Amino acid sequence: MIIDVLVIAIFLSIIFKRIKIVLSRDIKLIYLMPIPFILQILPFYKSILLPVSFLLLLFILWKNRHLPGIKLMFIGAVLNGFVMSISGGKMPVLESIAELMKMEMDSRHYFTNWKDWRILFGDWIPAPLPYGRKFIISLGDIFIFIGIFIFFLSKKEKLPNKGS
Repeated sequence: MIIDVLVIAIFLSIIFKRIKIVLSRDIKLIYLMPIPFILQILPFYKSILLPVSFLLLLFILWKNRHLPGIKLMFIGAVLNGFVMSISGGKMPVLESIAELMKMEMDSRHYFTNWKDWRILFGDWIPAPLPYGRKFIISLGDIFIFIGIFIFFLSKKEKLPNKGS
């Protein structure tokens, strides 16, 4: 769903004429941004690559925390990374919601129920999109998605405090 959110946010930033603001931002380490996502989809060494990918993502986000929306993305990544790190590198998914939405499991997720406390940080929020795609998302995903929209749609930068 992250691709859907990015495409929609970029599209809206073009419509609302915010794209020039986004393109003029001083984004640190942007060239490293694809690496965490590539590391997460590689089929080998999940026990090493998953934590490395989250640490790199968090480092990049932290270096850009001065930008609008990035702190929310950071919080969301921490929440998702936390639950995946305590769940063997997989995201828990509420089985009853997956069955209701007729969704199948992939190798990065596992089914669970409300008896497993980790589901509070896992995927349990149904998110069907109006154009037919459907997802189940987590609280961390919500923070990330709101952060992405703020990043792409905010009018101007917050000025850093001179005293800090």
